[in-house]
Amino acid sequence: MRRVRQQIFIMLLVLAGLAAGAVSCGLRGDRGSNRRSGAEATGNPEDGNVTTGVASPTETVSPGGETNLSGTPAVTPTPDVRQKSRTKPERTIPVVKPGAISRAADGELKVIWLGHSSSLVQMGSVNLLFDPVLSKKIGVLGVGPRRFSEVPVTAEDMPEIDILFLSHDHYDHLDYDSVLALDSRVGCYVVPDGIDGILQGWGIDASKIYAMQPWEAVTIAGVTLTFTPAQHSGGRGLGAATLCVGVHVADASHTLFYTGDSGYAKHFSEVYERLGAVDLLLAESGQYNEGWASVHMMPEQSVQVALDVHAAWMIPVHWGAFVLSTHDWDEPPRRDTELAAKLGVRIATPRIGEIVDLREIGNYTERWWEK
Repeated sequence: MRRVRQQIFIMLLVLAGLAAGAVSCGLRGDRGSNRRSGAEATGNPEDGNVTTGVASPTETVSPGGETNLSGTPAVTPTPDVRQKSRTKPERTIPVVKPGAISRAADGELKVIWLGHSSSLVQMGSVNLLFDPVLSKKIGVLGVGPRRFSEVPVTAEDMPEIDILFLSHDHYDHLDYDSVLALDSRVGCYVVPDGIDGILQGWGIDASKIYAMQPWEAVTIAGVTLTFTPAQHSGGRGLGAATLCVGVHVADASHTLFYTGDSGYAKHFSEVYERLGAVDLLLAESGQYNEGWASVHMMPEQSVQVALDVHAAWMIPVHWGAFVLSTHDWDEPPRRDTELAAKLGVRIATPRIGEIVDLREIGNYTERWWEK
């Protein structure tokens, strides 16, 4: 009975997301009340070290928001229509608790995967936090999936965050309790248009928020964030459809691309065409199903993205914390690593909470989920 309730809840989550925004959210979104892009962004809330612009070449988006992101991967996804029996691990996943986290040095790139899609990225001395969900449960009114691993870093243990990036407003990416707990440590927020209104409604200072559209860019403290389209459905509860994005991050030494949630589409190749090869890819790989294949990638498609963006290394995310589909909890890394080995894609699979230095990333290929 408990498994039936779990499956019903998962389907309700999916249907709510699809109803909230059936179009590609990388192409449509409500303008936020704190629009700070282009010439409107005059400075960093802290030190004025901000410039903005639009990634070249520019793109024209149809007012109706019809998707033009269709794409066909070179790799055929494995069908995922079977009922699985291992949606959760038999015991709590062991995590690494890094303790005090120091800033990285100039020229370094370090990443701490915090489970699901939450990651702390350190580019030189700048700390960036992606889609932080530090709660034990996601959802609204106490109803939703419970985390099946410990949280490696609490809000109290988190270092100062120069930039907090949010890809979209779903509960497994935008968590009310986590955002409020972290706010005193956050220098600024960089979010899709429309998400700024949500943050301000929660009491976040509007002067700390930069809201942008796909292919717009902002440079903060020497780190440039460029928003990329995402083929996904945004919307919170019964709210209107909202914008979903991925993000390309670059400083003088390194580049990183985080897909956010997205179905596979041609915009991944366009990331390479516009912005060049990336040193590290954080690719959505998990919570997929044939029933919603247009808005979430199968593992084979996630590996294909690594080829599309010419990634030196890939780390799969969007798994290892919550049950939001019916596949085995450890199926994403199994399928990712199997195909990556065949195609020559270099893939790292760190444990949750491990500090991964790009210079030593080859040491993080253990199949720890099998232990």
